[in-house]
Amino acid sequence: LTMISETPGAAEQDPRAVYDTVTTITADAAHQARSLGYRVERVGMSAAMHSLLAIGPDDAPLTRALTWMDSRPASQAAALWATPQGKALYARTGTPIHAMSPLAKLLWLRQTRPELLSQAVRFVSLKEYIWHGWLGAWQVDASIASATGMYNLNENKWDAEALSLAGITPNQLSELTPTTLTRGGLREQRLLAEGLTPETPFTIGASDGTLANLGVGALTKERMALTIGTSSAARVGVTSPQTDPQTRPFCYVLANGRFVVGEASNNGGAALDWLARRALLGPADVGNLLNAAEKTNAGDLLFLPYLSGERSPLWDAHAQGAFVGLNTQTDAVHLARAVVEGIAFNACWIASDLMTTVGRPQMFIASGRLLETGWIRQLVADVSGIPVAFPAGADASTLGAVTLAAIASGALTWDDAIQQAEQRLSAYMQAQSGARMTNPRPEAHQAYQTKYDRFKRVVAALRASAEEAS
Repeated sequence: LTMISETPGAAEQDPRAVYDTVTTITADAAHQARSLGYRVERVGMSAAMHSLLAIGPDDAPLTRALTWMDSRPASQAAALWATPQGKALYARTGTPIHAMSPLAKLLWLRQTRPELLSQAVRFVSLKEYIWHGWLGAWQVDASIASATGMYNLNENKWDAEALSLAGITPNQLSELTPTTLTRGGLREQRLLAEGLTPETPFTIGASDGTLANLGVGALTKERMALTIGTSSAARVGVTSPQTDPQTRPFCYVLANGRFVVGEASNNGGAALDWLARRALLGPADVGNLLNAAEKTNAGDLLFLPYLSGERSPLWDAHAQGAFVGLNTQTDAVHLARAVVEGIAFNACWIASDLMTTVGRPQMFIASGRLLETGWIRQLVADVSGIPVAFPAGADASTLGAVTLAAIASGALTWDDAIQQAEQRLSAYMQAQSGARMTNPRPEAHQAYQTKYDRFKRVVAALRASAEEAS
């Protein structure tokens, strides 16, 4: 789907286009299942976090959806974080005070479009908009709610102080539900036409990040899920809320008594797409670039991947990317290798920050498009010194949504789900003769530590220079 950016910092999506696309894809999946002789027994939902749109009295959008990439609320977020009130809010909600969060977006709207706060009947995420369109109810699961910056993790309800800051009332937000809420009442004709019925149970599910941990079985501190897709994230499962004002990990709900703590970066594989499709000025093939980069040594060339500002580890919505160490011998393949290394360095950095809160894991469980490539998993293992397991198979968030729907229906218990994840990983590793477990190489780890440390020093120096210039 097209990201709309008509003004600096804007990153919006058309909610109607998102609704139509998700509905079409779901209808196609139901059609394929039916053509193969299957019946859709239940539907589980997963969605990205931090989107926000205003809804009018006719249940139609008044705005586009502001996505997590929208950096326009940066100054409002920075001002709030600088106060004791902001740090107390973070401790209660588990959502870092940052431009990504719906709370910061509402603070920005309150200053720039105050009329919306009175015109809007409610403010919702894209997931809520789709749920309402399909099932006719304005409801939000505790997982998506816990990523808004307005959900009190200890009280399991909207945080009164956060709502007061935003200038809204609880009635302008959806009804809170557990992530296992299951209901019927489907009314979307395109889905009904493909064999789903008003009785088909839909489980509201959770956010994509928390469900990815469920999908790969990373529900304890011994296994850290490391995802490098468009963005990147490191996450572990815990049984009670955890926050840390120094590194600002997020803490989001997976289900009752289960949480996922992690850190997320704005910048992952999108930086490689930028290099291939924009910087190299042509339809460059990312796969060919990666194949060539595997055999290339970038030497002293560094890439700082902060093309979209940054959440963790910098917490700077205005951070910028850079190449450092260019010379006349640098070519496109050197650039590609440096970009991949920069993405890996940054991913290992956020994982290292998270370890200060939850401890060092026994392994990373990898997911995301970039980590499907073997040499990049080896790079991550060599940089971090931690083994990387890659179970592959279905998308981790999708598998998590299916698993949670099965738990909600009683078809699985939590113990069953954890055991199945263990069995999937074990069976896949055996079938691949261990090829999906990548262990760090001691000499490479030592060499990369030197470059990794230099990467962090260069980031600090350039940020200090930027602060002086401003």
